[in-house]
Amino acid sequence: MTLRHEPDVTHADWFVRAEADWWPLATQGPPGFEAYATVRFDDGEGDTYRPDDETMAIVVGLAAHRTRTPEDVFFGLWDGWGDLTDASRVYTTLRGNWLRDLWFRPTPPRVRPAFDDDVIDGPKVDLRGDRAYLLFRGAASDVGRWNANPWETDVERTLPPASITWPADRAWFIAADVDPDWLCVGGSQQLIDDVLAHPDLDAEPATYGVIPTLDPEDR
Repeated sequence: MTLRHEPDVTHADWFVRAEADWWPLATQGPPGFEAYATVRFDDGEGDTYRPDDETMAIVVGLAAHRTRTPEDVFFGLWDGWGDLTDASRVYTTLRGNWLRDLWFRPTPPRVRPAFDDDVIDGPKVDLRGDRAYLLFRGAASDVGRWNANPWETDVERTLPPASITWPADRAWFIAADVDPDWLCVGGSQQLIDDVLAHPDLDAEPATYGVIPTLDPEDR
C-alpha cells in the first residue's frame, strides 16, 4: 500500500495551535509528552551509512507498537523540497544522451511534479507561516511510500522523509525538520526507552525546549 493525500488539514490543528513557538514545534513537535528523544541521522563518516528515510522507518516502526491506531497515521511532507514541482528546469543524467540535449536544446526540459495539481496546490498544514506541509495518511508500515509520480516512466522518484508524523490517537509525534540533521520523537516513556535501546539508532534523551545546535562544530 501507499500513503494517500489528506486534504483535510484540520487534523493537524492540535499541533499547529499547541502552546509553543514555531521552532520547537517544527523541530520537537508539540509539548506535553511524557518523554522525548533526539535521533541523529547518519553523517556518512561511520562504518555504515543509513539514509534518512531508513532511520525514519526504524523510528516509525518502533512507534507503531505504542499507539492504538497504527493503521491510521498522518505524515506531513515539507512543501519546499525542490523536487516536488517543476519550478526549476534541470537537465537529467538519467539518459545517456543528456550532453547532446544540452547542445541542441539549451532550454532545460521540465521535471514532472512529484504530485498532481490537486495535491501540490491543495490545502497545506500551515505552521505559523514558517513551515507548510502537504498532508498524507496511511498505515505506519507505509512510511516513505509517497506514491509520487516517477521521474520518467521507468525511473522511480524518492522523496525525503516526513517532517511531521503522528498517529490518529496522538500517542506520539515525530518531528524531522528540514534544517537539523536529527529528528525528535515525543511519546510515552516506554516508546522513548525503545528508541534509546535500538542498536541501529544514534539516540539520546531530550528535554522539550532544549534544542540541539545546528552547527556540528558546536556539539
